Amino acid sequence: MERAVADDLRRFSIDEARRIAIAAQGLHESRPQLGTVSLADLDRVVNRINIVQIDSVNVLVRAQYMPFFSRLGPYPTDLLHQFAYEERNLFEYSVHEASLLPMRHLSMIRHRMSEWRPWKRWTELMSEKPDLLPYIVDEIETRGPLEVADIEDKGERYGHWGTTSAKIILETMLHRGELAVSDRVNHARRYDLINRVVPSDVLASDPLNREESHLLMMKLAISSLGIGTIADCADYYRIKRTEAANAIQTLSERGEIERVKIDGVPSEIYAKPGIEPPSEASSATAIVSPFDPLVWHRQRIEWLFDFEYRIEIYTPVRKRKFGYYVMPFLLGDRLVARIDLKADRKAKVLRVPGAFSEVHADADEAAPRLATELRSMADWLGLERIVIGRRGSFTKPLRSAIKQL
Repeated sequence: MERAVADDLRRFSIDEARRIAIAAQGLHESRPQLGTVSLADLDRVVNRINIVQIDSVNVLVRAQYMPFFSRLGPYPTDLLHQFAYEERNLFEYSVHEASLLPMRHLSMIRHRMSEWRPWKRWTELMSEKPDLLPYIVDEIETRGPLEVADIEDKGERYGHWGTTSAKIILETMLHRGELAVSDRVNHARRYDLINRVVPSDVLASDPLNREESHLLMMKLAISSLGIGTIADCADYYRIKRTEAANAIQTLSERGEIERVKIDGVPSEIYAKPGIEPPSEASSATAIVSPFDPLVWHRQRIEWLFDFEYRIEIYTPVRKRKFGYYVMPFLLGDRLVARIDLKADRKAKVLRVPGAFSEVHADADEAAPRLATELRSMADWLGLERIVIGRRGSFTKPLRSAIKQL
């Protein structure tokens, strides 16, 4: 039940709340000059968003690369590999689904490693093939980082995806914190002993217990969100809402976050202490991925942006409303359109099968701005042409804008 709202809570309009949220995500900042993006720029983005979700869908570009493009513009994608794996700034773990996190946050998720419960198949494997685990460990200890494909005795395949026994063992040891992802080769994980991946000073840090971890997670979540509900914060690190509420209450009592009010929003809202909205409307222009933290929590973007959004990848074609891989377009402080995108690498074409503007959007203003972003994206992905389809009323002005480039 909603608690009574104190009269002295600071109040924000929904427009101000959007500005706060966009600024917290770093989407309002000027992009580096073309060709100058550096490791420091990637670090700046990571310090803003704290989690980079990984996903294998490659119809456009893999999910982990898009948040950096949305905030920095075109950059060499191998820079992320260098930043994460060669410089050891990030590590992989399942936090908001499969994710890249700052290495310094390892102590925050160690409790998840210790609490992780193996799949049923793991228990069966340990009974059926007790020699497989020590064999795989010895292989890694002796040979160094290995992909699943590098393991000669992979065991049997099972399940819909044909997962091998070796994969189950490697993933279980990863979840338990015994192995870590050393790097990726052609996007396939290479597993190694955790003490050969994580810097010794980080590994020596005392792990936080569950309560301490949740306090830090919620503090980081509100920092990355700028402003939000308990549900928004809970979703950021995928913890239970009751646990998020307890942590947020403690942080509020300590003065480490502040309860505020947004006009027209009945939910309890929290923000960074003393936060003020940018004095001017955001000048952000960005195509954002379905896996971008700005739009992770669908309930959040409904109350904050009045934007109903669903990924339709697994929706049958005849039932799709907008398309297979649809991305929102942020202009200023509103999500003004959504576009279905596909990289046709063989033909070197960025395809836009569908484009749809929101009812509040000014299509004449949005079309040239989106066209410029699409040209930048095509160049980034090494695609020569942009082909606009015919699904959606926004395709016509967008096609005209593309021709003007």
